[in-house]
Amino acid sequence: MPITYKINAPITADQFVSILRASTLGNRRPIDNTVCTVGMVKNSSLIVTAWDNSSLVGIARSLTDFHYACYLSDLAVH
Repeated sequence: MPITYKINAPITADQFVSILRASTLGNRRPIDNTVCTVGMVKNSSLIVTAWDNSSLVGIARSLTDFHYACYLSDLAVH
């Protein structure tokens, strides 16, 4: 089955933490702080996700003005 990419598809904080744990980013992000991780997902401007069926296997989380600048905050792949 091919990987499916989605733009700003809803994900939960638990899914976000899971993909961070599966990559090396889990060691450098506040994955034990639920309030923070919920805010990280909720307040992102642009999230591109990669899915293997219903499993989240990748995420690129960014903050952007949608005109000139885009800051890639997290890039995690399982």
